[in-house]
Amino acid sequence: MRTPRSLPLQEAAAPTSLNPRMNDLNRRLRMGFLAAMALAGWCVLNPLTSPQEVSPWQAAPPVATSSPAGAPEKRERTLLFVGDVMLARGVYARMETQDDWALPFEKIADTLRNADLRFCNLECPVSDRGHNLHHLYSFRADPLALEGLKAAGFNVVSQANNHAYDWGPEALLDSLERLRAAGIRPVGAGQNDMAAHYPALVNVDGLRVAFLAYVEIDPKEAMAGVDRPGVAWLEPARVLADIRFARPLADLVIVCPHWGVEYALKPTRNQVELAHQMIDAGADLIVGSHPHVVQALEPYHDRWIAYSLGNFVFDQKNSATHRGLMLKVAVRDKQIADVTPVPININSSFQAVLTPAQPATPEPTLVERKSAAAHAQSAR
Repeated sequence: MRTPRSLPLQEAAAPTSLNPRMNDLNRRLRMGFLAAMALAGWCVLNPLTSPQEVSPWQAAPPVATSSPAGAPEKRERTLLFVGDVMLARGVYARMETQDDWALPFEKIADTLRNADLRFCNLECPVSDRGHNLHHLYSFRADPLALEGLKAAGFNVVSQANNHAYDWGPEALLDSLERLRAAGIRPVGAGQNDMAAHYPALVNVDGLRVAFLAYVEIDPKEAMAGVDRPGVAWLEPARVLADIRFARPLADLVIVCPHWGVEYALKPTRNQVELAHQMIDAGADLIVGSHPHVVQALEPYHDRWIAYSLGNFVFDQKNSATHRGLMLKVAVRDKQIADVTPVPININSSFQAVLTPAQPATPEPTLVERKSAAAHAQSAR
C-alpha cells in the first residue's frame, strides 16, 4: 500500500507567522499528524495486526472455535467442507411454508455437529436490500435464513461466486455484515479489492487456518475494485501472491475457487494446472465449487485437491445435481492427516442427507492425465 501523499499537507500549510510560538505550534501539529499517519500505515502493513484493526478492510476478527475452559487439548481436529448452499427460491419457499429455517440441515445435523469447523460455498447474498440485476438466475436469501446457517454451525462461508452480486453491491455488503454479526466468517468478497482478497483467519482450538476464496464465473462486473465492493477474481498471479502472503499467518492455507464448467464431470486442463500451482505456492488444500456436480479428488505433492463438491442444499431439477460430497479433513499436529469423501443426497424437501451404505454413484476417480498425443487425437 502506498504511503499517503504529503502534498495536501503542504497545500494546507499556513503562511509563515511572525510569531515564533505560532510557528512552533504549527510545526508540532504537522509532526504529530505525520506521526499518526505513519503509525496507521504500519498497522495496515503489519501482518500480525488483526483484521478488525485494519480499517480499510473492515473485516471481522478471526473466528475462534475453542474447547471449554479446562478441557484437555485436542490432538486431532476435524474440518468439514460441503458444496453449494443456496437458500433462496424453492429452498426458501419450503423453509417459509414450514416456518423452519434450519430445515435444509436437520437430517445431517449430527454429522455437522461432530466437526470442529464447517465451511460451505454460500451461493446467494443473505439480505433484504439491493436491486435485482436480472441475471439469468438471481438469488437472494431472506435474512431469516441465517438462523439455519447458525443452527448448522457453519463457521466460514465463501461469497466468492457468481450469485453473490445478483442484487448488487448493497445486498452483498449487507450480507457480509449480517454474516459477521451472526458469528459466521465470510471470505472472498468485501468493500474493496483488498478486503475481498484478504484471508479469513480462523482459530480452531489452537489451529490457525487461513481461507482464501475466488471466482472466475461471470458477471465480471462483480469483481471488487480499489474503491468498489465486490468479489475476489480468480487471477492466477494474484491468487499465488495471496497464498504466499497467507502462508506465514497460518498453520493451514485453504483455497476455495468457484470455477470450471457447469455439469462437467471433470475439471479443465487449466484448472488442473492452476490447482497444482496453488499447492506449489503453499496451499494445503483446494476445495472447488460451481459445476453443481461432483468432480475428481486428486492427491498432489502430499496435498489434496477437490475440484468440485457438487451441491449440498439446492433446488435444481437435474437429478445429477441432487448428489454431492462432504469432505472430512482430519488434522493432526497441525497438518492434514486424512481426507475422507462423504457422499450426500438432496431429498425432495431440499435437505442434505447421508447417502445410504450402498452409494447410488461410484466414488469420484482421480484426474485422468492424458498424453499430449491422446489429447490431440480426442480434439480432432
